[in-house]
Amino acid sequence: MKNYKKNLNFLIKNNIYDPSMEHDACGVGLVASTNGKKSREIVDYGIEALKSVWHRGAVDADGKSGDGAGIKLEISPNFFKEKITATGHTHEADKRICVGMIFMPRNDYADQEKCRSIIETVLLKEDYYIYGWRQVPVNPKVLGSTAESNRPEIVQVLFRKNKILKTDDLERDLFVCRKKIEKLARQSQLKELYICSFSSRSIIYKGMFLAEALADFYPDLKDKDFTSRFAIFHQRYSTNTFPSWDLAQPFRTLAHNGEINTVKGNINWMKIHEQDMSSSLFKNVDDLKPVIRSTSDSGALDNVFELLTHSGKLAPLIKLMMIPDAWSKRSKTVPKQHQQLFNFLNSTIEPWDGPAAICATDAKWVLAAVDRNGLRPLRYTITSDNLLFAGSETGMIKIPEEKIIKKGRLGPGELIAVELKEGKLYQDKEIKDYISKDYNKFNKQIIDLDKKLSITNEEINFSGNELRRRQFLSGYSVEDLELILHPMVEEGKEAVGSMGDDTPVAVLSSHFRPLSHYFRQNFSQVTNPPIDSLRENKIMSLKTRFGNLGNILDFDNLTEEDIFVLDSPILTNSQLRKFKKIFSKKIRIIDCTFDVSESLKSNLERIKSESETAVREGGTTLILSDKNISSKRTYIPMVLAVGSVNSNLVKLGLRGYCSINVETSETLDTHSFAVLIGVGATTVNPYLTIDSINQRFQKKLFGNF
Repeated sequence: MKNYKKNLNFLIKNNIYDPSMEHDACGVGLVASTNGKKSREIVDYGIEALKSVWHRGAVDADGKSGDGAGIKLEISPNFFKEKITATGHTHEADKRICVGMIFMPRNDYADQEKCRSIIETVLLKEDYYIYGWRQVPVNPKVLGSTAESNRPEIVQVLFRKNKILKTDDLERDLFVCRKKIEKLARQSQLKELYICSFSSRSIIYKGMFLAEALADFYPDLKDKDFTSRFAIFHQRYSTNTFPSWDLAQPFRTLAHNGEINTVKGNINWMKIHEQDMSSSLFKNVDDLKPVIRSTSDSGALDNVFELLTHSGKLAPLIKLMMIPDAWSKRSKTVPKQHQQLFNFLNSTIEPWDGPAAICATDAKWVLAAVDRNGLRPLRYTITSDNLLFAGSETGMIKIPEEKIIKKGRLGPGELIAVELKEGKLYQDKEIKDYISKDYNKFNKQIIDLDKKLSITNEEINFSGNELRRRQFLSGYSVEDLELILHPMVEEGKEAVGSMGDDTPVAVLSSHFRPLSHYFRQNFSQVTNPPIDSLRENKIMSLKTRFGNLGNILDFDNLTEEDIFVLDSPILTNSQLRKFKKIFSKKIRIIDCTFDVSESLKSNLERIKSESETAVREGGTTLILSDKNISSKRTYIPMVLAVGSVNSNLVKLGLRGYCSINVETSETLDTHSFAVLIGVGATTVNPYLTIDSINQRFQKKLFGNF
């Protein structure tokens, strides 16, 4: 373990490893009752099914340490009443039993006491009665040396609320309590305190053992009094990352197989949403911030899923918000009411995109679902004895054929769900029909800007010598125009280059290279198939929205003002002119050029200050422009300008109140557009590229036009 930590610190110190790059490729699944009744059978099936996906996780050289495995179940009152009695207390029948499953530092007894003190202080302050602490029985013999050397102290705190609350309100209160505990633990530098679950509904048992050792390590799970209506299980495969006890899944609301490729952007946008979060359901929303604390992409997804759950949203709705269907280009195959639902949900929060198979629950619904590409397998079986099985593998449980009512796989964007109280199974179309009835009303405030920005003739800004001067100043070469721009216009395709590119990387080049060349695409860490052209056409979308980067906790509050959407963030010159007319009263133009005698640093500060002032004065549409360039004025690289303005507005809590639109001469290829949008641009007008296309058109260089 000493060598492990030494090597880990070496990798971090040399910028080779970063905890934020954690991704998983795992085995995931669920077993659920479709008649709303608890049973021991479901717990046993969940444990057995987990053993069947052991091969989806790696095994350490010691042969017993794994990447992590776990199971999420309902709290069994009969089981925990006995444990409460052992503490010398009697549980009041009209109150719900609350259980916190806690990982603490094992060998630092002083820190253990600090952890207990923080938890007890918060609970007592929030009017809870503490029955006591329970040392969770474990069998360390099933662990390998690696897992044993960093095994935490595993304890449960048993308690109840002094007053009677509705279960949803109690769960929300427990969520806030846990957030307060975590915040105090960070302030006290208690890095090894981790709360697996803190609930009156469900509990999580997990660790760094092999999947087959789950019930052997935790004897609790073999107790016949332990019953549940669902079991969500997970076998982790930590691709190019480090296994740990806390990163084992399930997390508090979901288990996830895959990776979130957009996680950096999602985390940044969540910081913006935090600025305007409010809800009558929470006394102080600041207690919930920061929303995202996990270092893994699956953990970050769970953090937001959990927040939305406690804001009163159903688990299937949250799935459709965060991992939506591909719908915008499938108008002939997607029912209109579903299109309206997705159109609204698309305008509330940014998709968490990437290969994903998830099993999730809010303890009222339990669901299994896949991403819009369907790049992770999820198969299901429905049986005559009122059970639903779903998981990464088929045949996880041996089920007699005569009991099988239906079996199949979930296709791209599909989900299957069970409403636990009613004991009712909903398949994909049924659940979307059920949800869309309540949310179609919000479509009235969504305004399609494409209809307002339609054009017949394109506007040209520069031509002749003035155009050539600007092309030179922006670093356009004849090769760029002929080999990159020309094929995109003539064939509608990106230029295809040689694999053996001998162009020096930007940081080593002696020639001018735009700032976008210093950025490179982040490739996924697991083996995702390339996106073919047919899939790209149907699945990929460039939809862009304005005006609601705000309160995701309350839809009524979120939709008080109009929400504007565009099919693409790219605006032509004529479209930008119309765009300026539509938003004329709210537009503020920020000049991103400066006198050659001035410094770049001072002008970066200037545009940050001007942007801040503009937003505080009510400007909701910022336009950053470099058109004012001349023989005496140069421009701030637009990537730098947008990034600094966006970061500053996020820091000040103002980014959610405006859009950042860019009028630039720097964008020529798809990569340069992607970099600008990646650093915070809402729309991009590549005016010089459009003028360059016109120049080549006037010279009749396009054979097909």
